Amino acid sequence: MAPEMSLTDTLNAQLFRYPPSQKPELLNPLVLAYVGDAVYEMFIRQYVISMPSQRPNHLHRTATRYVSAKAQSKALQALLPLLTEEEADIVKRGRNAKSGSTAKNADVLEYRHSTAFESLVGYLYYKQAYERLNYIMEASLAPEKITALAAAESEADPASNQPSGKDTGTGRVGADVSGEPEAAGADPEAPSDAHKL
Repeated sequence: MAPEMSLTDTLNAQLFRYPPSQKPELLNPLVLAYVGDAVYEMFIRQYVISMPSQRPNHLHRTATRYVSAKAQSKALQALLPLLTEEEADIVKRGRNAKSGSTAKNADVLEYRHSTAFESLVGYLYYKQAYERLNYIMEASLAPEKITALAAAESEADPASNQPSGKDTGTGRVGADVSGEPEAAGADPEAPSDAHKL
């Protein structure tokens, strides 16, 4: 008699009907970004549809604020201090990947950071790290809040930015994976209805 599948196993079977041909760690970062783009787009579409205004034009404009290269780059900059070593490595690989294309409405650095963000989302999706994936995507809705939270935590406990010997999934890294200093201040165009962290 076959063992009974749990609800999580049933959902995984539905979500992962076609698993990747390799372990997520071995996938090309552009492949991770390819799936990460789709996962993040679905998350954002669900988020904007949860808001009161259901006009298609409003939904599209609101979603674009989050899925643009500029918005994803800003979200990644805010999240950098909170990433584990493993996640920081994926971000570095995504940022340094040579895609051969450029974004129409973003500079090269924003485009690379956007690709890095999507690589991270794709990686967490294929690792089935749903809790962490949800945290990263929720945090991306309000990057100015996560920046303030990270700064407050850093001031309260300077040792918290030092990586521990083991990766628990909640550790922090002090490595600079951005290649650029963090931009100061909040985006005046950011929606005010973002979820609280």
